[in-house]
Order: sequence, then C-alpha cells, then structure tokens
Amino acid sequence: MSTLINNKLKAYVYDDGYFRTSSRTYALDKISDIMVHLTNDAVQNQSTEYGKYEVGNKLSFTEYQTYLDERHSDLKINFRKHIFSQIKQIMTDTFRATHKVLAPSRQLGHHTFEIFGFDFMLDDDFKVYLIEVNTNPCIEANCPILSRIIPEMIDSGFRIALDPLYPPPSMSKRINPSIPALL
Repeated sequence: MSTLINNKLKAYVYDDGYFRTSSRTYALDKISDIMVHLTNDAVQNQSTEYGKYEVGNKLSFTEYQTYLDERHSDLKINFRKHIFSQIKQIMTDTFRATHKVLAPSRQLGHHTFEIFGFDFMLDDDFKVYLIEVNTNPCIEANCPILSRIIPEMIDSGFRIALDPLYPPPSMSKRINPSIPALL
C-alpha cells in the first residue's frame, strides 16, 4: 500500500500473504498442461481437481513454513528470513523505481492511498522473482486464508491512511505501530 499525506509518499507492506498452488502435481513432461504450470485462480478454478491439495489452492505463509520444514528440513529455510526478506526488498525497489508515477499530483498536496497486489514466483533455489504488480488486486475472500487476510489487510490500510486524517475516538486502540513503512 502507498499513501500520500501532506506531500509525503510512503509505502507499507502487509506482513501476511499466501501462496497460490496448482491443482496438479508439477511435472516438466506436462509442459502444455496449464493446471500444472499456471496458478492463477481464473485458470485453476476451472479444474475438477481445484482444492485437491489445499483449500482454494492457497497456502498461508505459516503453512508454507511447515511445508519447508517437512520437505526441505536439510536446507533450514526460514520463510521470513530467506524468502519474505527478498519479497520486501523487491517491493521496496519497485516503489523506489516508480514513486514519481505513483503520485503524479504530489505537488497539489492531495491525500490518497492505494492498495497494490504483488505477484511473485519462487524458483527451485528459493529465489524470488517479481511477476507483476496489480493496481486493482482481487480482494475476493473465496477461501479461509483470504477470508482472514483480506479484511485484516484492508483494515490496516484504512488505519494507516485514514486515522491520521480522521482520528477515531480512541486512536491509541486502532493505530498499529508494528506496520513499518518500507520507504
């Protein structure tokens, strides 16, 4: 999320998220099978095997850490330290590279905020790659993970962007100082 308040652009990252998974087991010899290689919900929910491995073909960050601990225990991968740190660095670099086009009306002193959806991919060495940034991300809560994450993320965004301008009666109860700015 980014905010523009009093001509100061700031970017924030919500510290939770999810992995989209495919309905079928990954195999290089099935390169033309889109259910193996494309994890997009619009593709995956067309499969009769949708949700076969995970509800809604989604894994929470905590569930992914469990997967890493069970399947790659020898690598001792800590999701937050080894993977999420890469994600946050890419997000920071993205905002730094695009800050002038994110807030073109900055000189007018407008108060704005926007929620972005970042899509990443991991390779087999757990290196993170940015696929795309969505300025209109899907916020459909169509599975238990999204039903938890999306309302919390939106509430955090409102607290960051609106509470300083329109303080609630008891602001100390709403502001979450644990959401640090990226920039």
